[in-house]
Amino acid sequence: MAVFLARDVFPGAVRGESTLSYWLMGTGTAFLFFMSVLGHELGHTLAARSAGIPIGGITLFLFGGAAQMNREPASAGAELKMALSGPGVSLLLAALFWAAYQICLGSLNTLAAMSLWLSQINLIVAGFNLLPGFPLDGGRVLRALWWRLTGDHLRATRVSVACGRITGLAIAAAGIFVLVQNRDWLAGVWLILIGAYLEYSARLSLRQFNLQQWMKGRKVSEVMETRCREIPPETTVSELLVDPGIERCLLVKLGDRQGVVFAPTLSAHSGTAGLGRIALPVDGALQISPGDDLLVLAQQMNETGRDYAVVKQDGQTVGFVFLDALIDLVNSSRGGNT
Repeated sequence: MAVFLARDVFPGAVRGESTLSYWLMGTGTAFLFFMSVLGHELGHTLAARSAGIPIGGITLFLFGGAAQMNREPASAGAELKMALSGPGVSLLLAALFWAAYQICLGSLNTLAAMSLWLSQINLIVAGFNLLPGFPLDGGRVLRALWWRLTGDHLRATRVSVACGRITGLAIAAAGIFVLVQNRDWLAGVWLILIGAYLEYSARLSLRQFNLQQWMKGRKVSEVMETRCREIPPETTVSELLVDPGIERCLLVKLGDRQGVVFAPTLSAHSGTAGLGRIALPVDGALQISPGDDLLVLAQQMNETGRDYAVVKQDGQTVGFVFLDALIDLVNSSRGGNT
């Protein structure tokens, strides 16, 4: 982007500057643009945290980014607030850069040119993200409004995803038109890629939503391991792999602590490794109840980064759950089609 600005934008906007000045303008403007995109995503992040939704991280790309929510909003109002917060930041930045442009125009023309471009690009970012197609912000706004008006979260999601797919296909079609009619390869291919990515993201979002709905109806008791055998810590992986009747859950003494191993994962370790080296400490596991939804368990695993949990009932340990077992259940029960 800095190269594009320095070579193709600023020499025409501010004439008579040195090559070094154009490169400094391009680099500085590119940096401020990506800070603007970060501000857009921080708007989402702050709104999500105010609604009690943890954010796992932020990924930036050209026309926005993705604040990685560890769970979906619990209400239409929370989703609407989160969806509008990012474009709201972009519109605020567009206004601030426009004000800076007006202040600098005539006296500091290099800063004026930078401010004008930043104002315009923030408007574009806000406008693009407000297109009515999930998972864009505009699609989330559409889902939140439909959800609030009808009370039907499932239908609202399917409508917004359908709009997302239509929007993506329309953008890709516009790219093909530009490619064929105007012979503009850069703009055409860019629009095709954006449209294809949006259509794919919409389909993926629906699969993820359907998986979440499926998991809401299943309980931890369906996937927990209740039969566990205690194994000496010096027992090696190779010794266990030759035992066809080995339980899926293995308990290992780790000094005055207890560890646990999910047997189907043993093949991922060296055959000479002792169980004492690879066992996971039970006191470091998540704690969950057998009657909890699998979705609750999956969300807790996602938020904490832990891939195993101890199942407690009335203060007693009744089993263990491993992420690999949860994945196996999802794949077997839905044929891998999520």
